Amino acid sequence: MQFLEKEIQQCTQLVFSTLLSLEVHPSPGQHESSSTDTVTGSVQITGKWNGVILLALPSSLVNTVTETLFSLEPGKASTDDKKDAVGELINMIGGNIKALVPEPSTLSVPLLALEGQSLQFPATEMVTHCQFEYKGKSFSLSLRGQAEKP
Repeated sequence: MQFLEKEIQQCTQLVFSTLLSLEVHPSPGQHESSSTDTVTGSVQITGKWNGVILLALPSSLVNTVTETLFSLEPGKASTDDKKDAVGELINMIGGNIKALVPEPSTLSVPLLALEGQSLQFPATEMVTHCQFEYKGKSFSLSLRGQAEKP
């Protein structure tokens, strides 16, 4: 069983619902995403438990999220607006997840990778991967924990 899977799904749904009034739903299976069309936001948790939370969204959903969050007309979101929107989303989701891991712990500022870029977290391993869907657009939230030392 994946680490905190149900709680992570609930946190993600809660943040999308309360912050954006968007109803996202868990989606079975894993969908392939291309870094050329994906924006990734991450926050790290350090303390008694160490890991990273990654939110990977297709560009089309980033546009929807940004326009909704900042009440913008379609097509009017700047790159900085998109960075702010994804940063806010991962920060809120990360804060909720941080509350679920052993204390003491701290949450980093968000790191972002825009289309065509990727984030690497060596010495971590996947502990949870949750897939979601919003109006046919698939996205994921992953939790990577510190890898066990041999």
